[in-house]
Amino acid sequence: MTRLGLRPYQAGDAPSPGSVPVSVVVLTLNEEPNIRHCLASVAWADQVVVADSGSADRTVSLAREADADVVELPWLGFSAQRECSLRLPLIRHDWVYFVDADEWVSPQLAAEIAARLADPDCCGFQHRLRLVFMGTWIRHCGWYPGSWVVRLVDRRYTKYDGSLVGERACVDGPVRRLGHDIVDEDRKGLAAWLHKHVRYAELECERRGTVGGLPERLHKLRDGGSSRPLARSIVKDLVFPCIPAKPAALFLYTYIARLGFLDGVAGLRFCFYQAWFEMSVGSLRAEARGCRQVR
Repeated sequence: MTRLGLRPYQAGDAPSPGSVPVSVVVLTLNEEPNIRHCLASVAWADQVVVADSGSADRTVSLAREADADVVELPWLGFSAQRECSLRLPLIRHDWVYFVDADEWVSPQLAAEIAARLADPDCCGFQHRLRLVFMGTWIRHCGWYPGSWVVRLVDRRYTKYDGSLVGERACVDGPVRRLGHDIVDEDRKGLAAWLHKHVRYAELECERRGTVGGLPERLHKLRDGGSSRPLARSIVKDLVFPCIPAKPAALFLYTYIARLGFLDGVAGLRFCFYQAWFEMSVGSLRAEARGCRQVR
C-alpha cells in the first residue's frame, strides 16, 4: 500500500456510480452529521442499503435524498443487527459490504474493491481501519497495525459471532486482505464519542461476565472461527485478563511501548481515554459484584 504519511486518503478517481456489483449496508441511529459523507463515498456500489434503528434526526431523509434503500430495523444488538441485515430480502447481491455511518471509503479503496470483485477467489475480504481521532490519524498506540476487520463478505458463507460488542464476521472459506484502509472519522464530536463509549463499557462489562476461565478461553482460541488476528486474540483473551492495574498498564503500553506519543496531543488523549474506558469497565464490574453481594 502507498505510504500516505499521517494524512487520511485524499480525493481521487473512484469507480463510476452504481458500477460495482455489491450491496453496501450502513447501520444507522441518529447519524445526521456523518451520513452524507458516508453515502457519497459508496456511490460506486450498485446498491446502498441504510438499515435504520429509529433515528430521531434527519438521517433517514438524507439517506433517501442520496437514493439509498432505507429499511427500518429495530435494534437487535451489534452482531444480530449485522446478521439480520445480511438476510434482508431486498439485498440484491451475494457480496455485501458493511460500512459504518461514521466511516468513509476512499477512491483508492473503492477502485481496489471493484477490481477484486471482478474475479473473487475467496469468500471475504478484510482491511484495516484508519481511525481519525480529534483530527489526527491514530497511527500508533497499538491501534492501527491490528485493526484488521472483515467487512466485505459473500453472505452465502458468512454469519456473525453473536458477540455483545466487538462483533466479528465468521466466514466459511478463504479471506483475503485488501491493501487500502477504510477511514473511521466520526463527525459528531468528542462528547458523542464519550457517550458512545460509556455504552460500549456497559456491554464489555456484560461480555466479560460471560467469559469462562482460562481452559474455556484456550479452547475457544483453538477452535478459531473468529476473523480477529490471532496475535490480537491471544493478547485480548489470554494475556490482558491476567494483568493487574489494567488502566495504568494499558496507558503505559499504548502511550510509551506502542509509541502513542508520536501521535501528538491527540495520541495522548486517545491513550488516556483507552485507559478511562478500561477503568469504566472495571468499575462497572465492581459495582455489579457489590450488588450481587448485597442481595
